[in-house]
Amino acid sequence: MTTTELEKVIKDRLGAAGLSDSLDERQDQYLEFPDGFFAEVVLRDGSRLPDAQRILKGVKEELGRQGTELSGVVRAIWEVVAVRMAPPESGAFPRFIVNLRSGSRDCTVTVDVTGLAFAGILNAIRGGSLREYGNDENAALVGIVTEFVRLELSYGGESSWDPLLRPQLELNDSALQYLMIHSPAKAGQ
Repeated sequence: MTTTELEKVIKDRLGAAGLSDSLDERQDQYLEFPDGFFAEVVLRDGSRLPDAQRILKGVKEELGRQGTELSGVVRAIWEVVAVRMAPPESGAFPRFIVNLRSGSRDCTVTVDVTGLAFAGILNAIRGGSLREYGNDENAALVGIVTEFVRLELSYGGESSWDPLLRPQLELNDSALQYLMIHSPAKAGQ
């Protein structure tokens, strides 16, 4: 079997299940390795995830009976719909509630900002590194959390984040440092 044949088998089965319209073929991946294949199926509608996962599992089992190994990921493309700060807890650092949407499926996740990251954001605001937010600490926090969630959602393959399986993230100092250097707002400066 070749990657082209594998792709055809998977896409034919997804099409037979009525999932063709949900596929984002620009982000799908079909790779061959010495010990087997890897398939990444990407959907524009998170409500169709269980169907696509079932189909990929079936293909994996069928190939396994033929002595061919297949590993794979089925993921959805999520968009950030809203970000808001959760009510503060005594002594706790900021927590954010993030609403996501993929097609007709909604999902809510939380993002905890660690103490070092929180201090880093406040220092960046005071130092003028986050000019796009002015002096508004809340707007800066929401903006950074939004960028962080978008970054986490942008990863594909085995490192992709599934907000349905892991609905909590932590924005730590390392992630903040990365965002401060690679932020889309910085790219325009």
